[in-house]
Amino acid sequence: MPYTPRHKTDRPSVAGRRAMGAVMASATTVGAGLAAAGHAKADTPWNVWDRVASCESSNNWSIDSGNSFYGGLQFTKSTWQGFGGGRFASSAQYATRDQQIYVAQATLRVQGPGAWPVCSKKAGLTRANGLAVRVDLGSNPAPNPNPTPPPSRGQHRALVLDGIVGPLTTASTQHWLGIRQDGAMRYNARTIIALQARLGVHQDGVMGPVTTAAVQRFLGVPRDGASHLNYRTAVAMQAYLNSRGM
Repeated sequence: MPYTPRHKTDRPSVAGRRAMGAVMASATTVGAGLAAAGHAKADTPWNVWDRVASCESSNNWSIDSGNSFYGGLQFTKSTWQGFGGGRFASSAQYATRDQQIYVAQATLRVQGPGAWPVCSKKAGLTRANGLAVRVDLGSNPAPNPNPTPPPSRGQHRALVLDGIVGPLTTASTQHWLGIRQDGAMRYNARTIIALQARLGVHQDGVMGPVTTAAVQRFLGVPRDGASHLNYRTAVAMQAYLNSRGM
């Protein structure tokens, strides 16, 4: 019997190598498909905010981390109040997960994913998938995933009384004040200065406690010492603008 070297015996035939290559290619394709499926599942809008919260707070929606950031999505108190969180709780950690997501969506509309500079990238948060989440707030209005663009000059569209000073409320306020509608996403300095001039207070372009108190007095809302245009005041402003056909 002729001698056959072991390395020759261990090496597969041409047909065998082709079969093995097909199996490996098939396994690679299946693996890539599974990875893609997993990624697609991870990018569904219903869990994108959970991924952000997992990064920010290990999904602890009631956390007070002791560093001036609160709740599952780590809001500062100023951001929480500025984007309507005060309607739910004094601070984010006292609100429900869905309420925190609602406020996060309002924040995302204005500030974009950069409001969570590290975790938005890790979670794959975008304006599109972050605003697609439908949250259950009971009797409270659900966020609009496709906000309507600001009305053009002379065109009236009734404002939703949601307490969020977004582009529609800003455009309506600018119309009422008789200044150019500049497409701002919220009250900017020129809008605040015009508002302060209308109210007869110091024109510094800052929506602080003095200006807020003047707005509340003008709208007939009890003064509550707020240092910004809080939810109840913003709702009253929206109702007033609607009544004026702005």
